[in-house]
Amino acid sequence: MVRSWTLEKGENPSETQWSPPIRPPRFRLRTLLFAVVAAALLIWSAMMGTRAYVYYRRAQEFSIQERGWREIASRGHFRPEFCWECVDYFAQLSLKYRRAMWHPWSLIGPDPHAPGYDRWLEQERRAKEIAPDSAGAIPPSPDG
Repeated sequence: MVRSWTLEKGENPSETQWSPPIRPPRFRLRTLLFAVVAAALLIWSAMMGTRAYVYYRRAQEFSIQERGWREIASRGHFRPEFCWECVDYFAQLSLKYRRAMWHPWSLIGPDPHAPGYDRWLEQERRAKEIAPDSAGAIPPSPDG
């Protein structure tokens, strides 16, 4: 049993254990600096862990997409050239996010356009050039 510096009435000083009173910790500037650095490291490591997990999930998703397009290409349901473009596209994205998973502090660029997207944009642009602007046109009635 730990006692304070004072003795109660009737206690023998030789039978008690003496211990100094517990003083509160001293908060110096150095101590507070270490606390701030420790908190910053904890926050940074949590952010990097979260980012690495997000990159892992994206790499996994793109890997599944790549496998799916390989199966579609082997069955011959779509044009083989388009299927292999999609396989290459998703393989590149999967590799990109696997690398990013191990280096979450480095920045990664935006993803390239999906296969066929640029052709679709060009087709839409040409369709708008050919068709007149229908912004002022009256919409057709539901009755016909």
